[in-house]
Amino acid sequence: MAGIAGMVSPTDDILQKSVNICAMSEAIRSRGDSGAGHYISPHAVFLRRTSPIGQTSKGSFVSEVVFEGKTYILALDGIIFNRNEISSDLNFLDTDYNNLSCSELLIYAYVKWKEDFLRKLNGSFSFALWIQEDNILILARDHHGTKPLYYTIKDRMLIFASDIRGITCHPLFETTMLDVEGLSELICLSPRYTPGCGIIKGIHQVRPGHYLHYSSDGLKNKRYWIMEKQFHEDDLAKTLETVRELVIDSVKRQMISTVPLCGLLSGGLYSSLITAIVTDNPALLNNHTYNTWSVDFERSNRYLRHRGSSIDTDTPWIRWVCRRAGTRHHYIFLSPSDMIESILEAEEARGMPGMPDSDTALLLLCHEIRKDFSIVLSGDCSDEVFGSNIKASEHFISGRKRLPWSSNLAERISVFKNDVIDMIKPYEFIEKCYEEALADYPKFAVNENHLRKENESQWFSLYWNLPCLLDRLDKMSMACGLEARVPFCDVRITDYFWNIPPELKRLNSMDRGLLREALRGFLPSDILERKKSPFPRTLDLDYEVKLKNLLFETVFDPYSPIKYMLNLKTLESMMKQQPNTNKSFLSRTQLYGWIIQLNHFLKTNGITNF
Repeated sequence: MAGIAGMVSPTDDILQKSVNICAMSEAIRSRGDSGAGHYISPHAVFLRRTSPIGQTSKGSFVSEVVFEGKTYILALDGIIFNRNEISSDLNFLDTDYNNLSCSELLIYAYVKWKEDFLRKLNGSFSFALWIQEDNILILARDHHGTKPLYYTIKDRMLIFASDIRGITCHPLFETTMLDVEGLSELICLSPRYTPGCGIIKGIHQVRPGHYLHYSSDGLKNKRYWIMEKQFHEDDLAKTLETVRELVIDSVKRQMISTVPLCGLLSGGLYSSLITAIVTDNPALLNNHTYNTWSVDFERSNRYLRHRGSSIDTDTPWIRWVCRRAGTRHHYIFLSPSDMIESILEAEEARGMPGMPDSDTALLLLCHEIRKDFSIVLSGDCSDEVFGSNIKASEHFISGRKRLPWSSNLAERISVFKNDVIDMIKPYEFIEKCYEEALADYPKFAVNENHLRKENESQWFSLYWNLPCLLDRLDKMSMACGLEARVPFCDVRITDYFWNIPPELKRLNSMDRGLLREALRGFLPSDILERKKSPFPRTLDLDYEVKLKNLLFETVFDPYSPIKYMLNLKTLESMMKQQPNTNKSFLSRTQLYGWIIQLNHFLKTNGITNF
């Protein structure tokens, strides 16, 4: 676990500005609270914060390698899972590559293959590489975007950081501003965002599967991951065998750690598969008992029964998996007060308003896990990788030119003033985002000039939804000093599933049918075929009451920036409605919490006008 930050100017001496790295270090402290290493030179200043997770004296901080008269500096956030293959493929020096840190290995890989080495990597990473004699900076992010990396350019100096606050704290970044584009992102897309968008004016993200090349010639943004669109030639037996091998190998790779690790377990397909595979390989656990964790809410069963909800409680399934796998399970139960007290902390961790109830529950769960463990395995984001988002698929086939995740946009914009709505033009903005994403597709997949309608769901899930979900998981966990690994976000799995026909993915006319059949034997049929259950969300009416009270205090605070954006009559009318027992409860509580978080985002960033 680490956080990186730095400043680079290929043309100007920035030594006098290097003192600003101290403020940047403090801003990303949660990503590494045990110490920081620095590299300072006339044209580049690097910082890497680390935690005790797997920390050794070698490769803990910023790595430096001198080779054939050139000095290479690298700061890495993350881990490379196929380092053994990379080490074997290098084999061009009399060097023991297996004894190198991940950062040093990446440097030698760059020396041999230049930017092409990125195509060989399988990992969860973001990094900054500086070639001192050439005054060249390479900023790169992994294929799926599991690790964040922000940047901006001010006065010919590029500033980068793992956390956006590592940039906004910099003196050169004089004022935190939100333009119409950023406001549109927040209102229309939040908790998601356009790939590469940093929300704050002037700040961007390195996009997943991309790298930046910055030199005296300027900034170049390049894509290194291109999905090969090919005919799926494997028959059913070969496909099942390949899927099984890829899934098992990806979990085993991410189990490798110098400290004991644990896992999230909901009793659903993905987390149960990870648990079964992990416990089937005790040697990789160093014979430690595998601990699993889940989160739920006080009185949740009562409200599920009262509302006649179709949501299936996780507890019996969790117990079943634990008995079969021999794990030690930890149940975390949250009250409405727990949620309300941490709703602003969740926004600060994410750096923008998100999904208040889910984010807060995940944050509190991570807090508890971090008391005993430093690394947790998660089954998050697997639907996007395995191409199982059926709801999104139905949406795209319908022919709408809108993103399926903006389906509640009408209710959200109804609480804003007309001049705000007129300024952001929400439906035009959503359609623009949709068209831009379609236009970007041909650059992402070779041998394909357009996207077939039946594949739109998978494309948008990978291109848009997946990085946002991974961003949420990373930030909630790292805010607690916890490293979250996502075994199914393996580029080999993504590439293979991309070309499997949709009807084969739904083997036996069942959602995720191919995956279920490929892993049959690891879990009982009842668990393999269990209907998908979403991340737990509270249905407690007391939560809505407390949330409304907090929202009332927020919008009628005279110093509240959100107050002057809202249509208070519409919001008051909505809030006066009696707590309901239908599905709109989740939508309303989500909206109330989101407004509270949006206000906190504006206030803490000093944004009062647009």
